Amino acid sequence: MRSDEPRRGADHNVMREVNRSLVLALVKEGGPVSRASIARSTTLAKPTVSAIVDELIAEGLVREIGPGSTAVSGGRPPILLEFNARSQLVVGVHIGARRTTIAIGDAAGEEVARREFPTPRPTGGTLRDGPAPADPAVVLGRVASEARAAIAGAGLPAAKIAAVGAVLPGLTDFHTGVCLLAPNLGWRDVPVREILAAGLDAPVYVHNAGQAAAVAENLEGAGERVGDLALLYAGTGLSAGVLSDGRVFHGVGGTAGEIGHNAVPGLDEPCNCGNIGCLETVASGPAIVRAARRALAAGERSTLAELDGFDARDVTAAAQAGDAVAGRVIAAVGEHLGLAASWLINAYNPALVVVGGGLAAIGDLLLEPLRAAAARHALAPALRGVEIRASVLGPDAEVRGAVLLALQHSETYYRVVFRA
Repeated sequence: MRSDEPRRGADHNVMREVNRSLVLALVKEGGPVSRASIARSTTLAKPTVSAIVDELIAEGLVREIGPGSTAVSGGRPPILLEFNARSQLVVGVHIGARRTTIAIGDAAGEEVARREFPTPRPTGGTLRDGPAPADPAVVLGRVASEARAAIAGAGLPAAKIAAVGAVLPGLTDFHTGVCLLAPNLGWRDVPVREILAAGLDAPVYVHNAGQAAAVAENLEGAGERVGDLALLYAGTGLSAGVLSDGRVFHGVGGTAGEIGHNAVPGLDEPCNCGNIGCLETVASGPAIVRAARRALAAGERSTLAELDGFDARDVTAAAQAGDAVAGRVIAAVGEHLGLAASWLINAYNPALVVVGGGLAAIGDLLLEPLRAAAARHALAPALRGVEIRASVLGPDAEVRGAVLLALQHSETYYRVVFRA
């Protein structure tokens, strides 16, 4: 700093928000609690604590529940405080390639209502591996109406929505709230934040599915709050979510984690993103189906030939029943996912890699070749100590992540201390 530049102290508003967050966190996690015990725990001045508590009570976030025990030294018993979880609501939305799930959570993250429905699409298919592109206005309009209906059905006012977490299967710019590209939805440059905020009259925060699942697994699932975690998200598409010290790594443009659209030399399969040879073309649910179809077309014998049509679940079931072709297909996809896991291990050196998304449910038929491939391709120092686990939350990971991210961004959560 130049000697003639004015010295700047800490921004007063930031300090006020930090103090408010500390007080709210103590009431939320340690209640019932008194004003005096908050002051002792935070080392904040008693008048500061009282002012913050009065503000939180006025907003309905905190309530007084009556006197506590009198101290041994005598005097009046303290008035105890507790967090009012129903003071505000958050909406978590996972828009999947096939299904959309909406979860309404209270200010403590407890789910109070849920809606699930097929992601709206027009008739007739134009995407390479699925139905026609989903109309963003139709999908997001349905999301807003279903969320409001779910809140009303739970007997709660929609005016209490503090934040909305929207999770999509594609490249999302967290900073602008735009879905830049979701190949499996057929979306490009969709202003998700703007459309949903207008429909729900609340701030909206947009993340990709891998990021949301990583947060959920870290806080409530397989991650056990390790902090440094990479989640390999394998389903209709392939992406990753990376947490560093518990925080989502977004990248400068918000698109970090799109590992599935890295090109692999030697692959020539067209991808829904418009490129050729993306890893996703050989390491995803549709890749399983394509590989099985190619094997049947080449004359290989499989029980799958007896089916009129099949999807990745049918191939998995056949593999579990001992079908050699199906087993080989699943193992090959597992090896490609192991390559992706090695990239995450080498690039980010996580303490844990969690395999999530729909393919994680396949289990050891997929995970064993995945772990073996990761061990072959990862650098030994980066691999040392890292564990590869399957998701614990399963299909709930994305929508739980959406709820938790909405909480982290809302005013009811200590977002200055722990920012997603």
